[in-house]
Amino acid sequence: MGRVPEESLQEQLKALQDRSSIIDVVCRYAVSIDRHQWQDLESCFAEEIDLNVIRTGRWVRYQRPDLLRLLQGVFETYTATQHISANHQVSIDGDRAVVWSTLNATHYIKGLAEGEFHQQVGYYEYHLIRGRDWRINSVRQVPHWQRGNQQIFDSTLR
Repeated sequence: MGRVPEESLQEQLKALQDRSSIIDVVCRYAVSIDRHQWQDLESCFAEEIDLNVIRTGRWVRYQRPDLLRLLQGVFETYTATQHISANHQVSIDGDRAVVWSTLNATHYIKGLAEGEFHQQVGYYEYHLIRGRDWRINSVRQVPHWQRGNQQIFDSTLR
């Protein structure tokens, strides 16, 4: 059995480090929203972010501070949320990466007579760029189905 060239091992290690860092960023994005950890959420994003979410179905470009204000305002209206980003499929090309993951988001407002929960299921498509570290510069939500009280989700549009 031959030895693996040192360069090959270093490249493999770098690829594993990148993959781990990228998955950490997209998981931090989901957990930060749910825990209202706005500084942690800020660390996930590039200066400009393109967003295409289930709510609108269209692309909108945000500056990081504007997106953070929007997300904080929306997610503080819920009693609780849980965003699950799993089954990460990571593709890296130099300083750019694309991640597909499953999306399972539940939004909860306590005490609503019409129903307290709304759930969305589908996929996230993240695009990231590497600077000093990996940052999200694009997020798209691809819906498969939704259930529960749609008013919970729609109420945050106000």
